[in-house]
Amino acid sequence: MKKFRILCCIFMALAALPLAAGVSFGSADLNDEDEILFTVRRDFPGTPSYRTLFYAKLVNGFPAESPRALTCYPERMELLSAGKILQIRNRYGTARYSFETGTLEWTEQADTIPLDSMPLFPRAVSPDGVWSCFVVKTGFAEGTLTFENFATGRRMSLDPHAAVSYDSLPVKWAPDSSLVLYAKEGTVRFCSPDALFRGIEIDEAYREIGPGSIDSVCWAGGSVFYIDGDMLYKINVKELYTTGLYSPVIGRGTPVGRLPEPFNPSRDMFSVDKNGTSLLLIKSGKIFSRYRLSGNSADYLPVVFSRPYVSDFGPLVDAVVLWDSDGTPYVWMRLMPYSGGKPMAAVYRASDFLSPLLSAENSCRPIISPDGSRAAFFSGSTVYVYDVSSWKRIGELSGENTASAVWEGDDTLYVGGDRSVRRWNVASGESTALFLSSASSCSWDRETGRATVTAGRKSFSLDASFKKWTELSSPRENTVSIQNGRYRVFFGTTPSSRFENALYVRTLSGNAVTKAVFPESVQKTPARKKAALAFDAYDSADGLPLILAALDTYNIRGTFFFNGEFIRRYPKETKQISLTGNTCASLFFSELDFTKSPFVIDEDFIRRGLARNEDEFFRCTGKELSLLWHAPFYRATSAARKAGKKAGYAYAESVNGDGERSTNAGQAAPSARDSSAYAEYPSTAAFIEACITALTENGGGIVPVSVGSSRKPASERVYQKLDLLISAIFDAGFDIVGADELAQ
Repeated sequence: MKKFRILCCIFMALAALPLAAGVSFGSADLNDEDEILFTVRRDFPGTPSYRTLFYAKLVNGFPAESPRALTCYPERMELLSAGKILQIRNRYGTARYSFETGTLEWTEQADTIPLDSMPLFPRAVSPDGVWSCFVVKTGFAEGTLTFENFATGRRMSLDPHAAVSYDSLPVKWAPDSSLVLYAKEGTVRFCSPDALFRGIEIDEAYREIGPGSIDSVCWAGGSVFYIDGDMLYKINVKELYTTGLYSPVIGRGTPVGRLPEPFNPSRDMFSVDKNGTSLLLIKSGKIFSRYRLSGNSADYLPVVFSRPYVSDFGPLVDAVVLWDSDGTPYVWMRLMPYSGGKPMAAVYRASDFLSPLLSAENSCRPIISPDGSRAAFFSGSTVYVYDVSSWKRIGELSGENTASAVWEGDDTLYVGGDRSVRRWNVASGESTALFLSSASSCSWDRETGRATVTAGRKSFSLDASFKKWTELSSPRENTVSIQNGRYRVFFGTTPSSRFENALYVRTLSGNAVTKAVFPESVQKTPARKKAALAFDAYDSADGLPLILAALDTYNIRGTFFFNGEFIRRYPKETKQISLTGNTCASLFFSELDFTKSPFVIDEDFIRRGLARNEDEFFRCTGKELSLLWHAPFYRATSAARKAGKKAGYAYAESVNGDGERSTNAGQAAPSARDSSAYAEYPSTAAFIEACITALTENGGGIVPVSVGSSRKPASERVYQKLDLLISAIFDAGFDIVGADELAQ
């Protein structure tokens, strides 16, 4: 097997260390014109840590306007206006680099330093760069699906109650940008953005393809393929409006084949090659099947192969399908190692079976060129480009840890690194730095009066407008000054728990006044409270890969509560959890509701159940469970609590009663056998809102999340949106700790 493992031990070791959450100021320089250059570093869990260069003009001892960010870290990048504009987004706002003028200009920028932990949401830009679709957040897990015209900046809403995700959007653009498919309220729809903005688009009720999610449809050539139940339909793009208008009469397109079992829009995905001859289906993220598409028929599709993903390496977290020009599918997978290490990525050929081709540590999702012929991956400090047909490496760019990348055509890749944004010609191998994304130091050039900024080995000079970046052949040795006769700048302490220090300006003439450059940096804030995540492992490990991946991303510790049935069913997964450094606790030996049990729940019963769980866990992992437990479904009698305490255990109480299994007001409590099903909250958004409310009212607590359930699988589970829950807890003012710190 070919491997491009990245030797970045130092980087990985540093990434594994917990960051001090907060904002710090550094590297200030004051010139004779009362202008300050300084840097601001953000360190928040789950988000990239970078140092941004700021500029401020002092008037009467205080910035005349809100300090301006000059460097722009590429948390997200999009190519607009047929490749003429590179859009860069981060917490501070949005900037655009014009290739015609060679300038970087902020189009919107925050007036204060953003303190939120939520990553930026993706944007789906049309292939021609004219339109973009994105979600404007309105709640912790909900937002408004919005269209925007790049040229005018005009926006229109598609769905006011869209679910949010840090990884994807419920939209798919036509290759020619004329139409877009989108999912709303459990229905797949379409529209023409041009007609929508001109007010001539037909009513949405007549633009429906059918029930499902955005994974129920895909573009292939000039057609839309759509799965409803077990039937695959093909709709010519020219017939979409006819289908929308007359689907009750003529159906939803032309049937081209039947699947052996119904398609689940919330858990399954499929892809069709551009020639419309082959389909790859991924069921529940586990079973991979390839089918031939040979014509129009309602018969079952001929199967090339169908088999579950099984590996001794680790379970599957995520998968992306790629196609070569001949219609052969390839699957990029992200895996969580059973060894407890960092996530791994691998590429498999899916011709007659799944055949491994290459692997990499902690690789990003593939970034596919517009014609689908090339795939870029970045891992650590290196970006790789592969030819999709041969899977030969055709390009490699190193030197910086990469945050984002976007293709212009099939030969040019814009690479957003932790120090600069570069234009890389993959064919020639040449790369050019366009501007710096972060600053390690800054100063005023005393000869030219221009701002100079350095990151790593690159130094740039900025023009008077701070928009034009010119790379210097060598770093300038400028003298840094902290005073000019009228003012002195310095770094001092702050009572704020969100800032590590503050940047102050002291007036040296007239009335002596000292002010902070950012007033919010010296506002006293209460100490952050504590919350814990409790992952309840009953009888299914469906959500485990996603949970472990999210904990790794945010570099936080969770607490896993094991039921005896889980340990017996999933010994590999149990051992995997024990190797990740997360706390392992007891969920009792059996799945028994203590409040409705026909058995006598006395001290001996509790002691025996806890002891048996300890023995099962030790036999499986060679390690001991921590002395922490909670009753199945968080339903404990006072006698059970007392018995657990006598056995030496602390009790973990859920912040919202039965957790995911809590009932809404006025509803009857579910039976014990049904309690593992996530059914009482209408959506993940409702669950997250309820948890944040409970944490706020209680001043902290333990938030329960199910690892999965083998009974009554729900359409959506909290582990599928765990990143939203984690960032919401952080942004509500809580630090996430182990449940043992909050146990009773």
